[in-house]
Amino acid sequence: MNDKNKKPAHLLVLKIIGFIGIAVAIVGFVMVINGFGDFEHNTFMLGGFLASVGTFVGVACLVSGFRPEIVRLSTKTAKYVQEDVKEDLTDMAETGSKIVEGAVKNITRAAIDGLKQTKFCKYCGAEIDEDSVYCNKCGREQ
Repeated sequence: MNDKNKKPAHLLVLKIIGFIGIAVAIVGFVMVINGFGDFEHNTFMLGGFLASVGTFVGVACLVSGFRPEIVRLSTKTAKYVQEDVKEDLTDMAETGSKIVEGAVKNITRAAIDGLKQTKFCKYCGAEIDEDSVYCNKCGREQ
């Protein structure tokens, strides 16, 4: 057998623990469903305790036994989601930068327009610079 295809022994042990966990969890769950024990023979408390412990231990073994598979699946899922939304995130970033660029241009234009000193011609009402001596439209002296 090729050494590359051989799985490490600890993974086999974990998988066995996982399958044992499934069995113990099922037995514990069945005990819970059956009512924790017998009221007539005073085994209610013992049955409830065993059912609870069995279920807890079974689920703990199940999770720890299949942990490598759970981690691998969650990693694959995270990579898939990351690749799936990468294009959407890029589009959102580009759109956001265009919005910001447009807003900066509008604010800059408004600031420049606000700083520009203008006045209006006394005769024709055309907009002229504040320091103009003559109107650009009608030519009269201000």
